[in-house]
Amino acid sequence: MLNKIDNISAGSEFSKSTRPASPGINAASVNSRRADVHDSVNISPALLFLNQVNWRLKEFKHSGNEKLYMDFIVSNIEFFTTIDLVNLTKLESLNYNLLKEENTISSGVKIYTNISSGLKEIRYDMEPYLINFSALNVFFRRIMEMKIYREMTRSDSYIFNDLLNGITNGIQNEFEQLNNQVFAFIYKLINIKKDTVLNISGNSKESFTINSLKVIHV
Repeated sequence: MLNKIDNISAGSEFSKSTRPASPGINAASVNSRRADVHDSVNISPALLFLNQVNWRLKEFKHSGNEKLYMDFIVSNIEFFTTIDLVNLTKLESLNYNLLKEENTISSGVKIYTNISSGLKEIRYDMEPYLINFSALNVFFRRIMEMKIYREMTRSDSYIFNDLLNGITNGIQNEFEQLNNQVFAFIYKLINIKKDTVLNISGNSKESFTINSLKVIHV
């Protein structure tokens, strides 16, 4: 599949992040190598796709154990995810770390959350489109309004339920769209068979789950 990829640079579309890894991500464990002519990589179609869906890819690495690490920004929300290419067709969900920065009158706030999104049908025949994440932004606004100061886990489900009241379906739909675009990006970047990736359809038994939440005042 893909053996040797380092950070990709193409003008303003790709830039290496100097931001420390967010909680739950061990960026230092990713072993990056420079690409050579034997890699089955289609950088131009992948760059075009990112422009069409208005992503800013800050960092992209491939580790020696066949995993892809991606750090990208969509609609002012930063997403981090690691994808297991070896077991691509067996995946039931994608795990995302999210970072949303907000400003108050007195200080800045960084909201970190970890969300697992179940994989439904992956559609490659859809035209590229923008995801506005309106429901997800309501979720972040509610976090600010509730003035959460401690780290929360799945045991705090009652608080998560309050944060998701009335917007669960919207967030689920937004993550399904995001999953589609992540896999469309992988397909355009790596020379793999489309039918193979389509076999992922129907693996998931869940929609999405909030695993953790942390608010840092800076």
